[in-house]
Amino acid sequence: MNNTLVLGLGNTLLKDDGIGVRVIEKLEGENLKAEIRNGATLGFSLFETLKNSEKVIVIDAVDMGEPPGAIARFSAKELLSLPASKKFSLHEIGLLEILKIGRSLNEDFSNVVVIGIQPRDLSHGEELSPEVEKVIHKIIEMIKKEVN
Repeated sequence: MNNTLVLGLGNTLLKDDGIGVRVIEKLEGENLKAEIRNGATLGFSLFETLKNSEKVIVIDAVDMGEPPGAIARFSAKELLSLPASKKFSLHEIGLLEILKIGRSLNEDFSNVVVIGIQPRDLSHGEELSPEVEKVIHKIIEMIKKEVN
Protein backbone atom coordinates (compact mmCIF):
# COMPACT_ATOMS: atom_id res chain seq x y z
CA MET A 1 0.00 0.00 0.00
CA ASN A 2 1.16 3.53 -0.80
CA ASN A 3 1.87 5.29 2.49
CA THR A 4 2.06 8.82 1.10
CA LEU A 5 0.70 11.75 3.05
CA VAL A 6 -0.17 15.13 1.52
CA LEU A 7 -0.18 17.63 4.36
CA GLY A 8 -1.41 21.21 4.10
CA LEU A 9 -0.07 23.59 6.76
CA GLY A 10 -1.10 27.13 7.58
CA ASN A 11 -3.56 29.41 9.27
CA THR A 12 -6.65 30.15 7.17
CA LEU A 13 -7.37 33.27 9.26
CA LEU A 14 -4.20 34.95 7.96
CA LYS A 15 -4.99 35.14 4.25
CA ASP A 16 -2.11 33.64 2.19
CA ASP A 17 -0.72 31.75 5.19
CA GLY A 18 -3.67 29.40 4.67
CA ILE A 19 -2.58 28.24 1.19
CA GLY A 20 -1.61 24.76 2.40
CA VAL A 21 -5.03 24.18 3.93
CA ARG A 22 -6.83 25.68 0.91
CA VAL A 23 -4.97 23.31 -1.44
CA ILE A 24 -5.96 20.35 0.77
CA GLU A 25 -9.60 21.44 0.55
CA LYS A 26 -9.37 21.38 -3.26
CA LEU A 27 -7.58 18.01 -3.27
CA GLU A 28 -10.38 16.30 -1.35
CA GLY A 29 -12.33 15.98 -4.62
CA GLU A 30 -9.37 14.44 -6.45
CA ASN A 31 -8.69 10.71 -6.74
CA LEU A 32 -5.18 10.68 -5.26
CA LYS A 33 -3.50 7.53 -4.02
CA ALA A 34 -2.42 9.30 -0.86
CA GLU A 35 -3.78 10.33 2.49
CA ILE A 36 -4.80 13.99 2.43
CA ARG A 37 -4.64 15.81 5.74
CA ASN A 38 -5.29 19.32 6.93
CA GLY A 39 -2.33 19.96 9.21
CA ALA A 40 -3.31 23.59 9.92
CA THR A 41 -0.78 24.58 12.58
CA LEU A 42 0.27 21.20 14.01
CA GLY A 43 3.36 22.39 15.88
CA PHE A 44 5.32 19.64 17.64
CA SER A 45 2.90 16.86 16.67
CA LEU A 46 4.21 17.36 13.13
CA PHE A 47 7.30 15.36 14.15
CA GLU A 48 5.42 12.06 14.53
CA THR A 49 3.40 12.74 11.38
CA LEU A 50 6.57 13.15 9.31
CA LYS A 51 8.29 10.20 10.89
CA ASN A 52 5.46 7.72 10.39
CA SER A 53 4.86 8.06 6.63
CA GLU A 54 6.86 6.63 3.73
CA LYS A 55 6.56 9.93 1.86
CA VAL A 56 5.23 13.28 3.01
CA ILE A 57 4.40 16.16 0.69
CA VAL A 58 3.99 19.36 2.70
CA ILE A 59 2.26 22.41 1.23
CA ASP A 60 2.91 25.66 3.07
CA ALA A 61 3.37 29.40 2.68
CA VAL A 62 7.10 30.13 2.68
CA ASP A 63 8.92 33.44 2.75
CA MET A 64 11.44 32.90 -0.04
CA GLY A 65 11.89 36.55 -0.98
CA GLU A 66 10.24 35.84 -4.35
CA PRO A 67 7.25 37.50 -6.05
CA PRO A 68 3.86 36.54 -4.56
CA GLY A 69 2.60 33.22 -5.93
CA ALA A 70 6.07 31.85 -6.67
CA ILE A 71 6.29 28.10 -6.06
CA ALA A 72 9.39 26.11 -5.09
CA ARG A 73 10.08 22.48 -4.20
CA PHE A 74 12.45 21.67 -1.34
CA SER A 75 13.75 18.47 0.20
CA ALA A 76 14.24 18.19 3.96
CA LYS A 77 18.01 18.14 3.36
CA GLU A 78 17.78 21.47 1.47
CA LEU A 79 15.78 23.03 4.29
CA LEU A 80 18.26 21.86 6.88
CA SER A 81 21.11 23.45 4.93
CA LEU A 82 19.59 26.95 5.23
CA PRO A 83 21.53 29.45 7.33
CA ALA A 84 20.50 29.38 10.99
CA SER A 85 19.22 32.96 10.75
CA LYS A 86 16.81 32.16 7.89
CA LYS A 87 13.20 31.76 9.06
CA PHE A 88 11.72 29.38 6.50
CA SER A 89 8.22 28.84 7.82
CA LEU A 90 5.81 31.56 8.82
CA HIS A 91 4.69 29.58 11.89
CA GLU A 92 6.14 29.93 15.38
CA ILE A 93 7.08 26.23 15.52
CA GLY A 94 7.57 25.55 11.86
CA LEU A 95 8.64 22.73 9.66
CA LEU A 96 12.32 23.70 9.77
CA GLU A 97 12.37 23.57 13.56
CA ILE A 98 10.74 20.12 13.51
CA LEU A 99 13.30 18.88 10.97
CA LYS A 100 16.14 20.17 13.15
CA ILE A 101 14.73 18.35 16.16
CA GLY A 102 14.46 15.21 14.06
CA ARG A 103 18.05 15.53 12.86
CA SER A 104 19.21 15.79 16.48
CA LEU A 105 17.35 12.51 17.11
CA ASN A 106 19.00 10.87 14.06
CA GLU A 107 15.94 11.10 11.81
CA ASP A 108 16.90 12.01 8.25
CA PHE A 109 13.41 12.85 6.93
CA SER A 110 14.50 12.00 3.39
CA ASN A 111 10.80 11.13 2.92
CA VAL A 112 9.77 14.80 3.17
CA VAL A 113 9.16 17.10 0.21
CA VAL A 114 7.96 20.67 0.69
CA ILE A 115 6.06 22.69 -1.89
CA GLY A 116 6.42 26.28 -0.76
CA ILE A 117 4.35 29.20 -2.01
CA GLN A 118 5.43 32.81 -1.58
CA PRO A 119 2.62 34.75 0.13
CA ARG A 120 1.65 38.32 -0.63
CA ASP A 121 -0.69 39.13 2.24
CA LEU A 122 -0.57 37.74 5.78
CA SER A 123 -3.05 40.14 7.34
CA HIS A 124 -6.25 38.99 9.02
CA GLY A 125 -8.81 37.57 6.63
CA GLU A 126 -9.82 34.26 5.11
CA GLU A 127 -9.38 34.94 1.38
CA LEU A 128 -6.19 34.30 -0.54
CA SER A 129 -4.55 37.08 -2.55
CA PRO A 130 -5.20 36.84 -6.32
CA GLU A 131 -1.52 35.95 -6.97
CA VAL A 132 -1.65 32.98 -4.61
CA GLU A 133 -5.18 31.88 -5.55
CA LYS A 134 -4.27 31.60 -9.23
CA VAL A 135 -1.41 29.11 -8.61
CA ILE A 136 -3.52 26.51 -6.78
CA HIS A 137 -3.96 24.46 -9.99
CA LYS A 138 -0.15 24.40 -10.49
CA ILE A 139 0.36 23.24 -6.91
CA ILE A 140 -2.18 20.45 -7.39
CA GLU A 141 -0.38 19.30 -10.56
CA MET A 142 2.94 19.26 -8.67
CA ILE A 143 1.35 17.17 -5.90
CA LYS A 144 -0.05 14.68 -8.42
CA LYS A 145 3.42 14.25 -9.95
CA GLU A 146 4.96 13.74 -6.50
CA VAL A 147 2.35 11.13 -5.53
CA ASN A 148 2.74 9.21 -8.79
